[in-house]
Amino acid sequence: MKVALVAFAAVCIVGVASLAGCGGTGQTPAVSPIGGQAPARHAVTPNATPTPIQLVLGGTIGDVVFPDGDTATGGQGQPIQGINCRKELLNQFHHHVHLSLFVNGEQIALPKGTGMKNPHHNAFIYHADCFYFLHTHDQTGIIHIEPRTQTTFTLKNYFAVWGEPLDTNGFAGYTGTVSVYIDGVLQPGVDPRTVQFTPFEQITLVIGTPPDWIPSYIFPPGYT
Repeated sequence: MKVALVAFAAVCIVGVASLAGCGGTGQTPAVSPIGGQAPARHAVTPNATPTPIQLVLGGTIGDVVFPDGDTATGGQGQPIQGINCRKELLNQFHHHVHLSLFVNGEQIALPKGTGMKNPHHNAFIYHADCFYFLHTHDQTGIIHIEPRTQTTFTLKNYFAVWGEPLDTNGFAGYTGTVSVYIDGVLQPGVDPRTVQFTPFEQITLVIGTPPDWIPSYIFPPGYT
């Protein structure tokens, strides 16, 4: 399994909270959104991560494939599935989940600046024209969840804000049966769109041959 972790100097953030992740296996070869073919690997049974991976603010987990921010069909300032884009998110509710994406054993980095209109281009993005309640500041896979009131969101909501497709047969331009892991445990038959975000949940989506192990992560200091 390829897991890239690029450390960036940690910066104290007001109001940061928790994150989590899950994983899955698939049976159909995946196709890259940029037209490439994911490398073939021998079938394996994923095990737990031998050593949890420490996440660092401004870091990168996986291969960088996607550009920063939302796609043209995603959040560009308009409401998305009832989720607004606001200049400031000074909300009482703030927690985190972690999302990992794997295609034939290779990890794809979740882009920074999703859920933001016109995000700046720092390793950890602080500034944008507006912020959706679901957004990413860096490429660690951490999704920040900051609604005005306590609300339950799903992967369907996040992918809609990002502007990438998600269903049982693919995600973000990669095609193949999508397997879902929650906190390292396979969830047979689960539609990824229905996965609800709970604090510190670790979500992993897998297409094709699974990685050698399903990773687990340690959130940065201050993420509670």
